[in-house]
This record gives sequence, structure tokens and C-alpha cells, in this order.
Amino acid sequence: MRLNISTRPIHIGKFRARLLFVLSVGCILSLGTTEMRADVTYDVANVSADDQLNVRAAPSATAQKVGILAFNAKRIATTGASRQVGRAIWHEIIFGGTKGWVNAAYLTPTRRSSPLFREPLTCSGTEPFWALQLDATQGEIDSLAEGKSTIDFHSARSAHGVPIIWSLKGSTGAAHSPVFALLEETNQCSDGMSDLTYRYSIRIDIEDGPFYAGCCNPHPGQPAP
Repeated sequence: MRLNISTRPIHIGKFRARLLFVLSVGCILSLGTTEMRADVTYDVANVSADDQLNVRAAPSATAQKVGILAFNAKRIATTGASRQVGRAIWHEIIFGGTKGWVNAAYLTPTRRSSPLFREPLTCSGTEPFWALQLDATQGEIDSLAEGKSTIDFHSARSAHGVPIIWSLKGSTGAAHSPVFALLEETNQCSDGMSDLTYRYSIRIDIEDGPFYAGCCNPHPGQPAP
């Protein structure tokens, strides 16, 4: 039996060079871009209370500074883009309608907390007019007299033997002022200006700040006036 054995020379050197080139390009691409979920928000981390986090125009510590983030900034939106430069990984974020780059060493994914209360609420009051959107553990309050601010609630409990009354405790986002809220399911709260009837009545007392009284409904649900 005859075997047909090719006598064409195998250029091991050229093959090895091409293989190394392909592998090198693949490594560069994998290092240059890392996967990142755009639907995950981030909080600033590892920044002292007397410092701020710089936002750069490009993924480099020497790039132009386009903004700053507070040491306790939370829920920062991202574009999903990420780059590795040297040993550092940078994430592209969105803040104030502007895009910029932040060193990932100073970001941590926002922790998804379980809701303190049984349902999201839309609350409001009059004289002065104010509104509150309460979702999970955080609410944003918008007052005609005081402007906008956030409230982070960290505890909630119902009154002993009275399961329709709840006490919520928290603090404001920027000044960290203590906040106490009393929520009661009355099914007859009125804003005093319309024929609407709300499920809950609420009182919100911000230490060294305003004291609000109003009504709430589940959100989404019956809209606040």
C-alpha cells in the first residue's frame, strides 16, 4: 500500500507568528473593553467625606475634568461602556445630562434594598404645596417652599396591636438630617381642595427643617392633585 505524503514544507515560524498575532489582538480587545450593564446604577465608594470624585472627559486620570460627584452620591446612571487603561478600569457615566468617565475603584453597584413598606406611594400636601414619591427605601420630596431633596428611610414598623399605623425613620440625602414619618391607613384622607379621598394620611417631620402633613395613595394608582 502506498501512502501519499506531501513533501511541501510546513512553515512553523510563519504559522506561529500569525497565531501569536491573533492571540495578541484578542487579548488587547478583551482588555480594552469590559462588559457592563447599563441598567445597573452605581454609588460612589472609597471617597472620604471631605473629598470629591472627579469625572473625566476620557478614561484617564490626566484627562480634562468635566464634573465632580459628592463622596456619597448614589444611583449614578451609566452608558454601559467600560475601558481598561493599564491596571485601572473606567466606567462611562451620565450625570446632569452629560457623559464622563470615572475610575471604577470609586464606584460600587447600588444595593437593591427590599421595600420597607408594602407598596410604593405618591403623597402630597398643601399650604405650602409639596409632593413625595416613595419607592422601596428612598423618596424624593419636592416642596414649593424648600425645593427638592431625597429621603432615605432605614426602618419601618407598625404600631403594636394597630396594624394600620406605621412609623418610618430615615434621613435626608445631603444634610443627613433625621426624618420621622407617621403613616396611617384611614381610607378617608382629604387634601382639602378636591373631592378626592386618599388611602393614607402622612406626617413627615424633618429635624431642624419643615414639617409636612398630607395624604398618600398607592403608586401607580390614583394620581396626587
